[in-house]
This record gives sequence, C-alpha cells and structure tokens, in this order.
Amino acid sequence: MMDRRAFLKLAAAAGGGLLLGINTTGCTSAQVKRMRSVADQSGAFQPNAYLTITPEGRVILASPKAEMGQGVWTGLATLVAEELEVPMSAIEPFHAPAMDEFRTSVGEASIDTYGLVGMQITGGSSSLPESYFALRRAAATAREMLITVAAKRFGVSRASCVAQDGKVIIPNTPQALGYGELTKEAAALEIVEEPKLKARKDFKIIGKGVTRVDARAKVDGTAVFGGDVRVEGMVTAYVIHPPTLGAQASKVDEGQARQSPGVVDIFAFERGVAVIAQKYWQARRAALMLKIEWKGGILAGLDTDALTKAATKRVKEPGNTIRDDGDVDSVFERDDLTVVEAVYSVPYLAHAPMEPQNCVAHVKKDGSAEIWAPIQSPTLAQEVASRLLDVHRDMIKVNTTMLGGGFGRRLAPDFVAEALMLSRRVKKPVRVMWSREDDTQQGYYRPLAVNLMRGAVDKGGRTRALLYRSASQPIVKDQSPFISGIFADWIPLLSKRLITRANLGFINTGSFPDILATEGARDTPYVIPNVRVQHIPIRTRLPVAFWRSVGHSFNAFVMESFIDELALAAKADPVEYRRGMLGDSPRHLAVLDKVVEISGWGKTDPPAGYSRGVAVHKAFGTYVAEVVEAGVFDNKIKVGRVFCAVDCGVVVNPDVVRAQMESAVIFGLSSALMQEITLKDGKVQQGNFDTYPALRMHDSPRQIEVHLMESDERPFGVGEPGLPPVLPALANAIYAATGTRLRSLPLQKAWDNRSSEAAK
Repeated sequence: MMDRRAFLKLAAAAGGGLLLGINTTGCTSAQVKRMRSVADQSGAFQPNAYLTITPEGRVILASPKAEMGQGVWTGLATLVAEELEVPMSAIEPFHAPAMDEFRTSVGEASIDTYGLVGMQITGGSSSLPESYFALRRAAATAREMLITVAAKRFGVSRASCVAQDGKVIIPNTPQALGYGELTKEAAALEIVEEPKLKARKDFKIIGKGVTRVDARAKVDGTAVFGGDVRVEGMVTAYVIHPPTLGAQASKVDEGQARQSPGVVDIFAFERGVAVIAQKYWQARRAALMLKIEWKGGILAGLDTDALTKAATKRVKEPGNTIRDDGDVDSVFERDDLTVVEAVYSVPYLAHAPMEPQNCVAHVKKDGSAEIWAPIQSPTLAQEVASRLLDVHRDMIKVNTTMLGGGFGRRLAPDFVAEALMLSRRVKKPVRVMWSREDDTQQGYYRPLAVNLMRGAVDKGGRTRALLYRSASQPIVKDQSPFISGIFADWIPLLSKRLITRANLGFINTGSFPDILATEGARDTPYVIPNVRVQHIPIRTRLPVAFWRSVGHSFNAFVMESFIDELALAAKADPVEYRRGMLGDSPRHLAVLDKVVEISGWGKTDPPAGYSRGVAVHKAFGTYVAEVVEAGVFDNKIKVGRVFCAVDCGVVVNPDVVRAQMESAVIFGLSSALMQEITLKDGKVQQGNFDTYPALRMHDSPRQIEVHLMESDERPFGVGEPGLPPVLPALANAIYAATGTRLRSLPLQKAWDNRSSEAAK
C-alpha cells in the first residue's frame, strides 16, 4: 500500500506534476495523460489536483490550506465528503506541496478576503470561501466518473445508479461496487466538465456537526508539527538574536562553549550568533557560555511612549483621504449640532502562537533546497528561498507541517530564511528552533495606531457627520516577499524584485494609502450623510505584519466605541442608535437583533456589578454582533458572559464555527485587557507569557454563547471575524458599569492609569 508521499511522487513522474489548478473545470490533454498514467502505475484514480482514490477505497485529499488549529481540514473534508458521498472517516487530508496548481485563481478569490490571487496561502479567513465550490466540483467530478463506470459494469443507465457511502449502488437491489473497484476504469474516461453539484436541501454532512479529522492524530501524538520533523544528518541551531533588531555581533567570546557536548560549530551571521549542535538543549547550554558584544541595529532610539505621543499630535492634522462623502467641514462648523471628539490608541501586539517559530531546511550541493516548516504560505517560503539562494522557485521543495497556531505570524518566513542561511553555511540539514522570548522580541507585530474621531449629532439624535482619522504603520510596506510571490512564474526573478521594490516605494511615499489600515472604517455600514476617512502613515523600521483580523482588530474597537459615544450624545440606547443607522444593511441588523435577543439586552438585568456593552462588525465577509457583560471589581476588569451572533453564510461545520468564535473571543479579550508590545531605545520589553500574558482560565468568561444564523449565502471564513467586536463591546460594557470611557488598549492598564491619576 502506497503512502501519500509516494502518490505525489508518482503523479509528478507520470505527468510532470499535478496539472489541474484551483479551478477544476476544463481539462487538458496533459491532465488526462497524467490521470491515466497514475492509474496504469498504481491503479489509483486521480482526476484532479485534490483527490486520489486508491484501489483500497481510501480518499486522499491534498489540502492547499494549512491546518493550524482552526479546523480547516475538517471544513475541506466536509465539502469533499458531501459531494463524493463518502463518510468523513474515509477522507485522509494532508498538506499539499508548494505548487502552482494549488494557487488561488481569479475565479475563486474574493475581495472580502483580500482576493489573494496567485498565492498558495492560508490567511484572511479565505479557506472556505475559496474552496467551497472548487473542492465540491473536484469531488463531484470524481463521483460522476465513478457512477459512469459502475453503470457500465452493471449494464444499466447512469440514471439507475446512485453514489452512497463510498459505493455506487442500484437502489433496492443488492448490487453495489466500492469506489476502489472502479478506479482504473474511471481513469480511462474523459474528465467531466461542469459536474452537477448537490442542492442545499440535499446536504447530508454540510451543516452538521462532525468529528474533526485532525482530532485523533493530535490526541495520540501522531500529528507532525514543525518540532517533530527529523531528517537524516540533521543538526540543530539555536540562534542568539541581538537585543535590538538588525544589530550585528562585533565580538564573540566562546569561552568553553565549543567544547560543550554535542556542539558542532559556533559562528556569527546576518541574523545573530548561531550555536550548532546535535540537539536543541545542547545548543542552548552552550549558548549560555558565550559573551557577545553587539553593535548597530535598525531601531536605535525607538520608544513606543514617545511614538504614541508624536502620533497623537500628528493625527490632529489632515492625512491621506480614503473616503470623502458629502461636506464634513461645513457640518462641523454648524452651531446647532453637538460635536463629540475623542482620541483612541492601540499598541503594537505580538502574535504569540503556542508553537514558537521553527524550520528544518536542507540546502543541497546543486543549489536546490527542501524546507519543512509550520507555515501559512508555501508560496512565500518558496519566494524567500529563491531570492536568498538565487535559484528558480521550482528548485525549492516546501513541506508544510501541522501548525501550533499562526494568526498571521507564519506568513512572514524570516525563520525559514534563517534555517536556509545556516544550512547553506554548514552544508547539512539544519533545524532552527526559536524560544518564546525570541518569538516575542524578534518577530513581526500588529501595528500601533492612534485615531482622532469627531462626530456631529443633531437635536433629533441623528449623526450628521463623522471624521475618522487614523495614524498607523502601514502593513503592506514590510511584505516584499508577499508581493513578489504573487507574480507569475514566467516573470524573471530580477524583474520581480524590481517591480516589488517599485511598488513598495510607491506605498512608502504615502501617496498610495495602505487600505488595510482603514478596513472596517472606510466601509462602515452606518448611514451617515457626511463621512471622511483618512490615514496617516507612521514611519518606523519595526517590522509589522498581518495579525488576526488585521486592520479590523483596531478599527472596530475605535469605531464601535465611538458609536457608543455618539449614542450617549444623542441620548439614545446604544442598540437603538445602531438600528437607526443600519437600514441599508439587513445582515448587520439581523445579527444585532439576534445578539440582543439571546443576551436579554433591555429585558433582563446582568448579575450585580456587571453591565452590558454591544458591538457589531463585518470582517472578511462575515457579520458578527457581540454583547459582553463586564464590571470592575477591586480595580480589576472582569468579564462575565459573552454573547455572539454570527452570519457567515452557509455553515459548513457548526462545531468549528462555534469553536472559532470562542477562540476569537478569548484571543480578543487577551489583547483588549492586558497585551501590548512596548519598546525602549529599540528593545522590546516583553518576553515570555509572564510579561505578555494571555487570558487564563480563571479570568475567562464563564459563558460564551454563540448563535449561528441561517443563511443561503456563500460561506465565508470564521477564524478572524469574531475578534473585532469583542474589544469595543468590552469597552462599552466598562463604561456602562463605571461611567469611565477607556479609549486606549490594553484596558486594564488604561483603568489603572485612570485610577492613579485620580489618586493624585
């Protein structure tokens, strides 16, 4: 019996690679040749890039999306099981290799998920919306071809046969043929174009709760994460990173480190000082013996307190205009309106996945390389490797492992580059394993942002104008591998680099706004006649990147907190105030009404000392409304219950959606209450979870109730949309409980600072 790796090798040998891309309609002669060659050599049926059905009846699913705990494999397997008419237990998913055939096509991309065309990537909550029709078509293609073969075997019409539980049967008769019995003959057919997909009313698995396909392997320890990878001849590197980014080791006093057991080599390189040993803890022990002097660095003088103060001053001046409806200036000049103004601020944040960054890389004599890593984009890993090694990306093989969380951090392949540099130097496979402190102090961060908000409310309680001006560090400017990875394979490497540099230069001039900086604000659903949204770029060399829900993570906090401030000025209930401005957005209204219902807003009182706050927000195509019950007890903010209503379109797996909403709530509350990254003279002050804490069980809400809305709309992702509204809902609840408006994150620090000022 062949394993999945053997099937991939066979497919590549048979037809020059998996030749069917993300779009499964339209076949080519090369595709048909590959399918038949695979069948001739193994008896397996591989009608497209995603699916292989073996003679034993196994259904092997090549997943182009990374499983990092969010349940994506279960979602994709559900789509296949539904259309292929097999039980979930029959499907064996694995991470697809880095190949052009698994890059997202124009037809499957969505503007709501950044439209990540040309990338093999997991991010932007794009997995389900990109895969919903593509994988269903892939499975339906296989199903229809298997039915055709079975009907011929039975000697009946196709209409007499149905697919059921991994077999083709003639209903009400004992005649049945398992899929494994039909594989070779199915491969002799022409590939079906435009297969008929099941109607929603006929779904048997989609929309039902099913056991996660990765659960058993994670429980019994057979799941392979990055740290589990072992390669023959591999050594382990512990990199001592500089105290400030970009600093170089000017002097290394090895002492007795080189004589320490297991040590292979010690040397300085571009990223720090590498201690190479046979095992990780051998390298760590030797590293403690080194004395290193550092010089230079790219962040000298960077102080986040000073940066926030400067941004607070700068945000009072105009910026790049993203949206300009009506005549905002004239409205604010009127004497008959109540004008509300406030400044909000949010800090830099680390991603802090539970599995720190790690990678195994092997740079070979011919310049090619193989990579094993927990990464969100094999495309980006290939791109970084091709640039570093100056080879075509076809010479870079990428193996994606299970990911112990990602949240956008594993889109930045700096740790992959590090492993490649060291492997090239020592001429062996090298495993790089970061510590928690490395992950916190040497990573990419969610940008710091400061917002000036101004609103005008008339005597009837209607909002007449809104100014939303944000100062933040552009995310896109630090994504050169991301941008160059999008370009087609035929574009020469040098040309891609020049185009990337030109595009980034244009963004960095400030003349082209970073659209991620204002997402969730520029497209506000609230009907306000005069709206202006502006962005001011903050310039630092601290690397920033996509963080769970990206710009929505701070724009929702600012917008939904300020909407409550406007409701107060209008002397209106926060829910009724929102309802009055959401007339053009029925899906926003629906989730808002549902969360009001399930939380008892206005009908029942929360427990003593608690009050309720509400927020509603759309991110990545999914609509979420949340109500938080919170209060302050002994000067500590405490969250009691959280209620959540979500409309993500068709719900593929209810349990996964609920789990992701609960996860986003906990993740969001952690950032709202206690997390921040601060720098003094260019050095990150936080390290492990003692200084960058996550919400513990005893601090978590005692209840998170999630309601899933019925919908016939195309499904959208749920990994990120649950986070944005929980931050403002919490801040609004604190105001309702205490009468104190907290406008800076983390909220516990803001509360403590407020208390300290009051004591003075």
